[in-house]
Amino acid sequence: MSTSIPRHATWVRFPRFVGDAAMQLPVLRLLREIQAGPLVVWGPRTAVGLVEGTWFCDAVLPDDGKPGPFALARILRQHQAARSIHFPKSLRPALAAWLARVPERIGVDESLAGWFNTHSGPFWEAEGPFLLRYHAVLARRWPDLPPMPYADFDPGVAIQAPRERYICLMPGSTWPSKAWPVAHYRALLLKARAEGFAVAVLGSPDEAGTCEAVAGAEGLNLCGKTTLKEAAAWMRGAAAVLGNDSGLSHLAAACGAPALALYGATDPGGSTPWGPRSHGMRKDGIPCAPCFKPACFTPGHPCLAGISPEDVWTQLLALIPV
Repeated sequence: MSTSIPRHATWVRFPRFVGDAAMQLPVLRLLREIQAGPLVVWGPRTAVGLVEGTWFCDAVLPDDGKPGPFALARILRQHQAARSIHFPKSLRPALAAWLARVPERIGVDESLAGWFNTHSGPFWEAEGPFLLRYHAVLARRWPDLPPMPYADFDPGVAIQAPRERYICLMPGSTWPSKAWPVAHYRALLLKARAEGFAVAVLGSPDEAGTCEAVAGAEGLNLCGKTTLKEAAAWMRGAAAVLGNDSGLSHLAAACGAPALALYGATDPGGSTPWGPRSHGMRKDGIPCAPCFKPACFTPGHPCLAGISPEDVWTQLLALIPV
């Protein structure tokens, strides 16, 4: 943990989910570009650990448990925060900044947070990619804001990568309805191996069974064996990265990796990972998609099961630099 917390800094609140945290990385780069002062990133320990010791911030402050708004306000008041930027769709950080009398409070309207912000705008009712919705809110404070950059996140950690070119697969998902079938991932892994690529399978410890089924004896199963920074380093060095609409797919895009995210229950229009070589793929002609439901109630899960490993392999090959 960074121990020296600058005063009169811009405090950026990180959310707890990996994908939402990854989407704050372009925000941090943008704040660096406009010289918004020292940057303090605070939030859940795992999320803020992603940027600790990197160029993206001057200090991190992980939460102690799940503090309420009064505890958060004490921290902001203690360090005399100049502004709070809080994009989680939660009242808690906005209320905390208001209680602490932080001069500038920048965030989204959701969960009644807009009542406590000095600069605020809609998120769910806005249109376009999620990062451009954040940009629109920031532009209410900085009207001449430059375009939202790509993060080009370098975690700054070393990994023992294979000598040959490799592909990263991330078969895990928070919702079953967002998961491409394990058998499809397995078929794609075998195809990649036959074409001379090594394959690394990434995931969290609670995705161990899924990752093991995909990796088998032919893949390098890194599930639960990497930190977020190490996972980012693996993806940054990969020839291509494939995942569901998941946190790791957003992190892959933030690292600048050639990344393909598969969509079924959700809509790639807003949540396609924000990166220079990132793409979303979905199957057209499925009347129930996107349903935005955690579980699929259509027999056969056609929105994702209908995307063949062959079609995905063709799309991945198109992303891989020659």
